[in-house]
Amino acid sequence: MTESTQTESVASKAPGKSWREEFLDCLNAMPQKGLFLVMLSLWGLLFHFMGNSTLGYKASRSLFVWMDYAYDQSADDSHGKIIPLVVLGFLWWKRKEILDVTKAPWWPGLILVAIALAGHLLGYLIQQTRISILAFFLGVYGIVGAAWGVGVLRAVFFPFILFAFCFPLGTMAESLTFPLRLIATEITAFVAGSILGIPIIQEGAQIVDAKHTFSYEVAAACSGLRSLTATLALSTIYAFVYLRVPWKRVLMLSSAIPLAVLGNVFRLTCIIVAAEAFGQEAGNFVHDNSLLSMLPYVPAIGGLFALGWLLDEERARKPASPVPPEDPETPLEPAQDSAQS
Repeated sequence: MTESTQTESVASKAPGKSWREEFLDCLNAMPQKGLFLVMLSLWGLLFHFMGNSTLGYKASRSLFVWMDYAYDQSADDSHGKIIPLVVLGFLWWKRKEILDVTKAPWWPGLILVAIALAGHLLGYLIQQTRISILAFFLGVYGIVGAAWGVGVLRAVFFPFILFAFCFPLGTMAESLTFPLRLIATEITAFVAGSILGIPIIQEGAQIVDAKHTFSYEVAAACSGLRSLTATLALSTIYAFVYLRVPWKRVLMLSSAIPLAVLGNVFRLTCIIVAAEAFGQEAGNFVHDNSLLSMLPYVPAIGGLFALGWLLDEERARKPASPVPPEDPETPLEPAQDSAQS
């Protein structure tokens, strides 16, 4: 059986076939499995035994142990643990596209592996484990290309790009949270004071009312970094799943920051309104309630899908209204001879 015939038989799943059977069929349809598994295993062993040189934080040479430790240190980085599962899910979703492309060893993929190895060596020497994280995923991407070719590389670019969200920010997040805090505070103060007419005073990242009956500080945990990460991840998925035009993808990705800020401003405004109407305790309830903590995601996700609707390529190709057919019973008037006029 040729590769194309085998691919077609796998891609067209027979009714009643179990998930396990389909997975095995897809696995059997991929050539050079041994080459891929050997390279991937060696790559993983390298990063397990010589992936981390910062033993002061976590006494382990394993990059994967260090990543797990980093994810546990900050709630803003905890999503990194589920990203590999998300990537695997999207790889399964794109299995037909992956199986349909021509697959053959493509040795230039080893250039990506060499670049990743150099990056890891740099990160290891200067004790910057985060560089090694990026190098690890770049190397896996290069191994995919070396085993199966550039066609598969194109097919798996998304969801491989989602591995960027495995990068733990740690203390680096402070350079992002501080400007996010100031922006959210300034916009919230404008909305509450100039639009809603609530007499408040802004002092840096702190908001107090004129009577000093309530006071709130937009701390680092309230900067909106978590909602920004979630919105950026959703916009990335939406851009690569539903959009094909590059500028539309860029616009969708760029919308994540203003939408996340909008969501955080919405939540902060709700806290201020509750405190103004019912006192500090009411504002604290809105702030601390686990259900109401989802408020930033409402305008962010709503705005994301609204923008997606505006950029929808299928909707743009549909005619505004169908042209009614001509009535065949309506007689056509004969054209008058220009010579008789």
